[in-house]
Order: sequence, then structure tokens, then C-alpha cells
Amino acid sequence: MKRSLRLQIISIYSLLTVINLTFVAVMIFENQTDLLIDNFTLESDQIARKILKKIEGLEGQNYEDPEKLAEVESKLLSIGIENFSIISVEDKSVEKFKINLEHGNSASITYLKGKLATLINAKEAINSSYDIELDSENFIVNLIFYLTEKTFLVSQVRVKEILDRLNSLYIQLGILLLWGVVFHILFGIFLYRKIFVRLFILKEVSETMSTGDLSARANWNFSSRDELDLLGTTFNGMVERISSQVESLEHKNNQIQTELEIGKNVQECLLPGNKRKFNLITADLFYKPMREVSGDIYDIIEINDHRTGFFLADATGHGVSAALITSIIHFNIENIMKDTVNPSFIFTQLSEKLFDTLQGSFFATGIFMLFDKEGYAYFCSAGHNPIYYYRKNKSKIVTLNSTGHILGIGIPEEYEVLKIKTEPGDKVLIYTDGILDATAENGEQFGDDRLLDFFQSNVHLDAKEITLALKNEVHTFAKTFPDDVTFGIIEIQ
Repeated sequence: MKRSLRLQIISIYSLLTVINLTFVAVMIFENQTDLLIDNFTLESDQIARKILKKIEGLEGQNYEDPEKLAEVESKLLSIGIENFSIISVEDKSVEKFKINLEHGNSASITYLKGKLATLINAKEAINSSYDIELDSENFIVNLIFYLTEKTFLVSQVRVKEILDRLNSLYIQLGILLLWGVVFHILFGIFLYRKIFVRLFILKEVSETMSTGDLSARANWNFSSRDELDLLGTTFNGMVERISSQVESLEHKNNQIQTELEIGKNVQECLLPGNKRKFNLITADLFYKPMREVSGDIYDIIEINDHRTGFFLADATGHGVSAALITSIIHFNIENIMKDTVNPSFIFTQLSEKLFDTLQGSFFATGIFMLFDKEGYAYFCSAGHNPIYYYRKNKSKIVTLNSTGHILGIGIPEEYEVLKIKTEPGDKVLIYTDGILDATAENGEQFGDDRLLDFFQSNVHLDAKEITLALKNEVHTFAKTFPDDVTFGIIEIQ
């Protein structure tokens, strides 16, 4: 699965942005709320003392008299206390109490009983005139002041300054987060434009080049003169050099291809061509070079009306080097046959000349058959694959094995010659090892056994039909041909 670097970077960058902003916001909020709570605590105590000072003189009032209560209410409102109640109790047990005056303040009976009892005890113990309780969540100060032994002032004060600061903190955090998001977006756009746009251009150009289009170039404004501009300039220079070298290679390849075509034409001129009828024999051969030129060579030489010679050679290697060896072989055989037609003498001299010329660096296998009008064939094989000879009158295939060493290895030994009685209708299957090496899709090779089975099954056909059928059989079987292929049938007339 293809993974996008762009999406990976955007995802990681976005995640880090969220984590960073969240961390900063949480740290700031916690620090500021701790400060606000500390300030709230200090402010609450100061508020209690200020109220205590302002209500001096209310201790001696008659809180049972409605008119006095009205005066007390007016005074409390005038000094800024807006949320309050005045409560009376019958005794210290505070089991029985009543609300003499209530102005916006309300609290549960259980809460008031507990606080009043606490304040009465504190008054007796440490002469404390008020009790304070803080609601830090809402920034509310709950106060109870001692007025008389049986009268108390209960008040709630919301610290507006703290609330204003808290609201201001929320606004500041919002602005901080907004600025953080905007900053990271702008910085991300900057990085994208400065780095990733150019990287993606290089990626697209590389992908275009991989298709074979070498005209593609990295194109952007190279005004930054930074590392990526240097990379883009270097990349374009590299592409220019590659393009130039490819053009040079293509030109040289075209020249080589032209020369190989010439070599192919020259090599084909050495072959008998489409001629099938010769003195004493009919021959039909299939010839397929692995490349333009081949390491296989064959020829049929009509020596005179009474004798016809056939030779086939397979040089080591492929291509130009093997083709040059076959040319040397063909040239030397023609010269040697001016002096002798004895297959043993021909191969002995040919092997010596190849060794002298090539110094044992290249070799070849081959066969030579001499047919005469008196009904004999003289066969010589220089390390070549077995050749199959079909005797028509006996319906039997005879295997003709090698009669000597391969050509060009410098062994001064004469080759043995087999004398074969021939009759009209006899057929000889000749081939090079290219047909044996033909490989199927599963890796299986055509091989000797399959070739011999095919010959036995089709030997009743004429030479042309056998060659055509074998050609179809091989091409149906094989997917690749790792060597030059030559095969065919020689039929005795």
C-alpha cells in the first residue's frame, strides 16, 4: 500500500499542534486559577473585616421592632451589603430560631444551625465576631456576623473582581488558542511552500523520468538559493547529463544495430538460402539466431555431380563474437576443401587453424557429412550432440555420436569417420543444442528425449513437413530461447 509522505507530515504536524496548544492552555489556566483562588482567599478575609467595621453600632438595636429592622436594612444597603438576612435564636442550642429580616439571602436550616452554633462557640472561646466560608467554585463569600447574643447577620458576597479576572482569563486563553492555531497554520503553509512543494516537484519529475521521458525538469523559482534550490539545480544538471548520455547511447546503439544488420545479411549470405534440392540429397533447415547474428553456421557444398558435403557448426557464446568464429570456420572449410574432401582431414585441419587463430579462447562443435553417388555417407562429429539417422528400409533410427574432440582446443588427434550405407528415403535429423535448451514457462527444457520422440513419431513425413512440424512443436512448448536454434532434415535421394 502506497503511503503519502504529505499526509503523514500533515497528520503528525496537526497532532503536535493540538498537543502543544492544549499543554500551554492547561498550564496557563491552572497557574492563573491557582493565583485567582489565592487572591480570592485574601480578598474574602478583607471583605469580612470591612463589613465588620461598617456594621459597628448595630449591636444594640432592637431586632424585634419592625421599624428598627427597616432602619438596619437601609443602613446595610447603604454600606453596600445587598444580600443578607438577620436571624434571631432563643438560646445557644439554636434549635429555635427565626428570620427577622431577609433581603435576597437564603440558606438551608441545617446549614444555618451548624454555622450559628460554631459562631457562638467561637465568640465565647476567642471572641470572634464572624464566621467565613468560601465557595471557590463560584467565588462567593458566605459570612455570619455576631450582632447580639441572640441576633446574627448572614450575608453572601460575590467577589466581582475575581469573576472579571476569570472571564478575562477565558478570553485571553481563547485569543491564545486562536493565535496558536493561526500561527501553526501559517507556519505549516510556509513550510509547505518552502520545502514540500519543491520536494513534490522533484518526486513528479522523477516519476516522469521513470517512464522514459527524459525531457522533464524540476521547474520553480530558484531565487532562494537554499539547499533545496541547490538540490533542484543539481538534479536538473544530472538529468541533462543522463539525457545526453542516453542520446549518445541511442546513437551508438543505432550504429551497432545497423552494423549488426549488415553482419546478419553477410552471415545469411554464407547460408544456402531457400534452395532445397541438391545433388544426392534434399535438405530443409530452420535457422533462428538468438540475436541479430548467430553462433550457428551450416552449408551444403555440391562438390561435383558425385559428391555433396554438409557441415554444421555451433560456436561457443552468442552474438558478435560467436558470429566471427562461424565466419572463420566457414572461410577455413572452403579453403581446406580445395585440397581434400575427407571429413577427418577437414576437421583436423580446421581444429588446428582455429587453435592457431584463437589461441584456445573460443571453441566450436560441429558435424561434417559427405554423401557420394555410390550410396554411402561419411560422417564426422567434433564433440557435437548425437545426430539421429533414420533407415527407411529397416524403420529404425540410429544414433550417430561424436567421433572426436571439439574444434579449436589444440589436441593433435585425427577424427574418426563413420561410413554409413545410404538408401533413398533415409533421413538425418541435424540440430544444435539451442533446440534442446528451449525453455518452457515452468523452467522445463525441450531436451533430447522429447526431440527423439518427435522424430520417431513424424519420420514418415517428408523433410519439409518434419521441419515445419518440429518448428511448431518447439514454439508451442518454449517461452524463451537462451541460445541460437538450428535444426532440420536431410533426406537421401
